[in-house]
Amino acid sequence: MVNKNKSVDKLQIKNESSLSLFSIDDCLDSALFAGYRNGSSLNNVGSNGNYWSSTPNNSNNAYNLNFNSSGQNVNNNNRNNGQSVRLVAELTKEMSDYRVCHFSITKEQLLLDLYKAYKDARKHKRYKNYQLKFEFNLEKNLINLRDELITATYRPFPSDCFIIHDPKMREVFAAHFRDRIVHHLFYNYTYDLFEKTFIYDSYSCIKGKGTHFGIDRLKHHILSVSKGYSQPCYILKIDIKGYFMNINRNILLELCRKTLSKIKKQKGVDKSFLDYLLVIIISANPTENCNVLGRVEDWKILPRDKSLFYTKENCGLPIGNLSSQLFSNVYLNVFDQYVKRELRCLHYGRYVDDAYIVSENEDCLKDLVPKIRDFLHKELHLTLHANKTRIYNAYHGVEFLGAYVKPFRSYISSSTLKRIKKKIKSYGINDCEKLPSPVNSFLGVFSHYKSYCLRRVIFGNDERLKDKGKFDTDYLKFKP
Repeated sequence: MVNKNKSVDKLQIKNESSLSLFSIDDCLDSALFAGYRNGSSLNNVGSNGNYWSSTPNNSNNAYNLNFNSSGQNVNNNNRNNGQSVRLVAELTKEMSDYRVCHFSITKEQLLLDLYKAYKDARKHKRYKNYQLKFEFNLEKNLINLRDELITATYRPFPSDCFIIHDPKMREVFAAHFRDRIVHHLFYNYTYDLFEKTFIYDSYSCIKGKGTHFGIDRLKHHILSVSKGYSQPCYILKIDIKGYFMNINRNILLELCRKTLSKIKKQKGVDKSFLDYLLVIIISANPTENCNVLGRVEDWKILPRDKSLFYTKENCGLPIGNLSSQLFSNVYLNVFDQYVKRELRCLHYGRYVDDAYIVSENEDCLKDLVPKIRDFLHKELHLTLHANKTRIYNAYHGVEFLGAYVKPFRSYISSSTLKRIKKKIKSYGINDCEKLPSPVNSFLGVFSHYKSYCLRRVIFGNDERLKDKGKFDTDYLKFKP
């Protein structure tokens, strides 16, 4: 159940303690991978269920990963060439329990659910090569995926790993398309249940909300506390250091199970099947046997606290997966409830790891900081970002989610404006025909802020656009 003929880049992988969500001691002896030994007839072949896990590399004992299902030891790993194989377990006890569990969901219902998840996963990816390849044998691929899930033999394929630079340098793991379908399947089953437990002022990846909703809510809280900017008002901005890289997966699993335990049996799905999906998705280690794309040198520039290759044991979620977006809200929902119910902060909001508390008392906000720091460290094993957790005077303005909020108005932040200018400038002479579409997209962003002069200067004076069409009087739309 691995991606055939995939070789891993020689990127140094962290030590073996991070390769499994559960300890090796918890593993079944019968599930151990086969290891090639000189003079032994035991091979790592797909037919007997044995695959390579990883081999020590170089003096620092980092591991290069190698899965093989073609029936041969493609890397010739043995003790004579210094590539002896470390034996690890394929399944944990927890995973193996599902092999004797009979899910109540029917094959017919699961196939229908998978088809819906497939359609969700292909949105905005309709003509990507990997989607077209899956669609070419759609029925067969969905049936195979269904059979793996219903027999509890499904295992994720290796992810693609790369680094993006816009809006800032980030490490991204892109799951295999079939695994994205499973993520959407789990999301479709559980989103409504999880969403009911979230506070109203949680804005990230929630239907009907988002960045602009979050900005509007911050404005609302400031106006409410300051009574229309007639009273003192302060904002405590809270930022968590390396949030996705420091999410403890054991704690996350416990939090998700606690919420899902309250579920009543739904038509076509059962608790044991949801729990199976939950464990599979959370325990998957995206760094294992990943396909490193782009330049390996980029990882030398990327800070280690922003890479899954250097996270603590059992920590970190891959940025880019739908499941990670959902889980990030579940994880900090405990913190949201603490701030609202224990600290009694009425004017509070959060978008992913960026949160704020609005109050008329600056000293009160200062007193909250150590309480928040202690709670995050003790309950969620997270750390506040010292340089980004600050108190602002509402009358002087505060930046939040790409907007700079000032009394009765808001502007686009300088960092967002810089990115837009850079993007527009990147379009060369040969790309002028493509300009109208991104220009209207950027104008849509500007429309949320007080920005008429900016729109006129940035777009109205662009020589490349003058013979391509015209703007309306407010510079809110470009008509080719």
